[in-house]
Amino acid sequence: MQITASLVNELRQKTGVGMMQCKKALTETDGDMEKALELLRKQGAAVAAKRADKAAKEGRVYLIETAEKAAAFELTCETEPVSNNDDFVALAALATKAVETQAIASVEDLKNAVVDGVKINDRLQDVLVKIQENIDFRKFAEIKKVPNSVFGVYSHMKGKIGVITELAFEGSADEAALKQAAKDIAMQAAAFAPVALNDAAVPAETIEKEKEIAKAQIEASGKAPKPEFLQRQIDGRVAKVLKEIVLEDQEFFMTEKNPKKLSVKDYLQEVVAKQLGLTSLKVVNFIRFERGN
Repeated sequence: MQITASLVNELRQKTGVGMMQCKKALTETDGDMEKALELLRKQGAAVAAKRADKAAKEGRVYLIETAEKAAAFELTCETEPVSNNDDFVALAALATKAVETQAIASVEDLKNAVVDGVKINDRLQDVLVKIQENIDFRKFAEIKKVPNSVFGVYSHMKGKIGVITELAFEGSADEAALKQAAKDIAMQAAAFAPVALNDAAVPAETIEKEKEIAKAQIEASGKAPKPEFLQRQIDGRVAKVLKEIVLEDQEFFMTEKNPKKLSVKDYLQEVVAKQLGLTSLKVVNFIRFERGN
């Protein structure tokens, strides 16, 4: 079959892959468009496998908010310029539309989603062939909105860090003021990297690790207490660490709004809730993604 310029251009329009690669794929498949598409996507999978050991620590965290939910996903690449590439940006936009309009629960769901007749994973393979870097969707998380709650969304350094917080409230208040409070807490999480919302949500392995570190520090100091007092000192040190890694226990960082140096939990209840005339205001959920981590 003759490989015409219009046929090559049609394949290029469908994939975004260069003209020469499209012509080669059509030549190898005797002009069969569907087989050529399949071949290019197999080549994309081959590129992914070949470059799987290449560090993909660049890219961006994308944040989505709708009336019913808020979600985040990370799209990674090897080099920073690629995150500004039109094909990379278009792939992220396609994924964003999927999250906005469909029930997505995982990275796998996201890749398998079909938007405007295009499967996201197929588009990913096209981009891999064209750019020749390790590009992939790395993380996904979602918060479903509960009654009387508001989302705060904050992107730091063009998607290097993305945070979503959800505040629950009792009473009525201006939505803009509530969203600003939620965004302030999102900025807190971006800056101070909490690992959990509250003490109960801290992973058990994290607590055990901190106990081991505290015990080693005490013993190395040369001033180890009697055995009956050792556990008390260990618990005290671990409690101090938890105040630094638990979001609601961290000191709220905006000193101009928090001159009393209250924790996030107390700041929301004692300052913001009172200012807005609410019975209560608290953080009930958050997502924090950091590019490459």
